Amino acid sequence: MKNKYFNIIPIGGVEEIGSNMTLIRTPDEDILVDCGMLFPYEECFDINYLIPDFSILDSSRLTSIIITHGHEDHIGGLGHLLKEFPDITVYVTNFTHHLIQKKLEEHKITMKYELYNETSHLQFKNVEVFPIHVNHSIPETAGLVIRSNDKKWGALYISDFKVDLFSKHEKPIDLARIEEKLSECAQTAYFIDSTNIMHDGKTTSENELHEDLRALMNREENRVFITLFASNVHRMNIIAKMAKEAGRKIVIMGRSLKTYMEAAYETGHVDLGPDELYMPDQVKGETGKMLIFLSGCQGDFLSALRRFSFGEDGTFKPGPGDLVIFSSKVIPGNEKKIYRIYNKLTEFGAEIITAYDHLIHASGHPGKEDLHILLKNFTPGFYFPIHGESYLLKKHYDFIKTAYPKISSHLIYNYNEIILGEGTVKIEELDAKEPRLIHGKAMEIEKTQISQRRKMATQGAVFISYHRTMGHMEITTVGLPLIAQEWIENLKKKLTEQIKNNLGGREEAYVKDQLKISARQFYNNFLGYKPVTEVHLY
Repeated sequence: MKNKYFNIIPIGGVEEIGSNMTLIRTPDEDILVDCGMLFPYEECFDINYLIPDFSILDSSRLTSIIITHGHEDHIGGLGHLLKEFPDITVYVTNFTHHLIQKKLEEHKITMKYELYNETSHLQFKNVEVFPIHVNHSIPETAGLVIRSNDKKWGALYISDFKVDLFSKHEKPIDLARIEEKLSECAQTAYFIDSTNIMHDGKTTSENELHEDLRALMNREENRVFITLFASNVHRMNIIAKMAKEAGRKIVIMGRSLKTYMEAAYETGHVDLGPDELYMPDQVKGETGKMLIFLSGCQGDFLSALRRFSFGEDGTFKPGPGDLVIFSSKVIPGNEKKIYRIYNKLTEFGAEIITAYDHLIHASGHPGKEDLHILLKNFTPGFYFPIHGESYLLKKHYDFIKTAYPKISSHLIYNYNEIILGEGTVKIEELDAKEPRLIHGKAMEIEKTQISQRRKMATQGAVFISYHRTMGHMEITTVGLPLIAQEWIENLKKKLTEQIKNNLGGREEAYVKDQLKISARQFYNNFLGYKPVTEVHLY
């Protein structure tokens, strides 16, 4: 590495929302920030999740990873990373450590770790890192001030935050520490969250939700169901306390909700103990006043929300007189799943309340006014929008260019290497890598196989087995119209004649290829498309 200060390389989380991982490359070592997962695109065809490609990482240089907070898009790939780089040290806060440890224990993965807090000073070979307390939608979220040891360069990196100056759940963002640590540097750069850049004003404070949430907990309905992001334990805690004051029994449906609340209780972030929370089997058949938390606010297929909404849960089934509250926003791409749930609940007779009806959800990301507050406190020399899809990055870049023309702002993407060099910045494009696809028991699946699965799902499949010695053929189909069964004998006759007349004595690969072509053309004549076809000779 020629640069004597440090370079920053986003590997995931820029031009997308998820899969966050950033490499800090210094002269003598490499340090990662976060290792998250990305929910699959439609073209990924129902895999579990995606993670960054680790091939850019050098085991001889990579020593550490700093985890900024406990959302899945920042910790979901950590287990995979530790399998490949078991000797690195994980720097993590207490609450986030609890969450990670539960995940790693399931997969029998261990990690070397060091706890940090908002006052820590992390010293590495060429750089020092100062965690910065910021507000977000999960406890113990940190921004990072990264400084070269000689203080020639300082960078503020905050992938998720908002400015909540009046929260009753946590202290406000530590603007004073940002100014203190960066004002000592000769050159400074910001790398800042773009998720909520389309919001012109100030992001709503969690405190502003309390009035409407309390009113909903005090409604007359016996059964009130509510879904929200499991990580928002502060909101979950206050809602549960309001429900308890209203005489409701608190029920938890969903593993993720239980996991986050347990971690929050163990680390002192909530005061609602396990003895005050009921599992569904403990209240089965009861008819009294209850608040039931449902996991899966984005309509995930196996979630408690979807199971309940479709009438498939063994304890609770929706009906007239039920109130279902969505204290969450719909992540882009999940609209169809959520509207199906709305429709199903409506058909069952339940009443639905969303954030369009009442003030019951607050974003965890900065609107433009939040960014004004951040920049009013300290103005850097250079600015890089991160944590957002390409459209949002460009909008963020345009905002900075217009509102703060004296700042040198730059639009960057994954695998751009930002070189914080001698008094200036240089950006180089590295060879970009596709994310890795994870399915089943945390196993990687190749993109070529996903393509094959997509073809089978959309076009169906034909399987042909032929015994060359006995001259016997079997054909089965999957995913074709039932009438296609009536064509099998004709196809057998066609293929058998082809073997007899043209393919006898030919090489196996050639025979298989010719039979495949003939079968696909046969079905195309009837169906108007060619099914996936596999030929087995024995």
